[in-house]
Amino acid sequence: ETKACALALENAKKNSLTKVYGEKIFSEDLMRCSETDDDTQCELNKSTISTINGTIKKIKNKKRSLERQEGYSICRFEIVVNIVQPKQKKDPNFDFNISINNKLFRNGEELTILIEPNATMFINIFQWQPYTSTGISLTKIFPNINESNNKIEKNKKKKIPGESSEVHKKYNFVVEYPNKENKKYVDEYLVVVATKNIVNFVTDYDFKSFQDIISEIPNNEYRTKKMSYEILKN
Repeated sequence: ETKACALALENAKKNSLTKVYGEKIFSEDLMRCSETDDDTQCELNKSTISTINGTIKKIKNKKRSLERQEGYSICRFEIVVNIVQPKQKKDPNFDFNISINNKLFRNGEELTILIEPNATMFINIFQWQPYTSTGISLTKIFPNINESNNKIEKNKKKKIPGESSEVHKKYNFVVEYPNKENKKYVDEYLVVVATKNIVNFVTDYDFKSFQDIISEIPNNEYRTKKMSYEILKN
């Protein structure tokens, strides 16, 4: 019931943001949660991360209703919010595609990311591991100490981790199933931020701090995309 109500609140926030920012910005390539005993947590994670590039300044009014049925409950939220509205429209000539080498990994397998830009851009990639982080903690995984050049030229595909000629030291992204979990699958997320100019992001952000720093970048000078994947317990 607690998770269901948390999910209902996040969906209410998402619906409010969609009315201001438009549907497209929140309809990302976030895979369907696997049918497990606890896919509510996955749905909550997915709904939460989908709204990270929209900022609710204040929730002025919040009304919860709980309808109990035989064997389950329905939780609903009605909210009145103040939303930070962007001053500029997105630049359609500043965009990129993102793909990863798999959507379902086993513990210990390697993750690779492919960026395909339509303009020259600077890429920063953050990872959210809901089952190992405290709260919503985003960690920057690119650029990093082994590969510091995050500039990608127009129409040139970029594989991350990079080739030997592009890195200071060869490295890999290895996915790991959380030790303390006992679910069949766990979900993890990537948030990719492309900017027209260099932005020196720090290594770690909580959800609010990340939203704040993103909101300081002019809307037509950046683009964010999100990607999810699952890790299968061995």
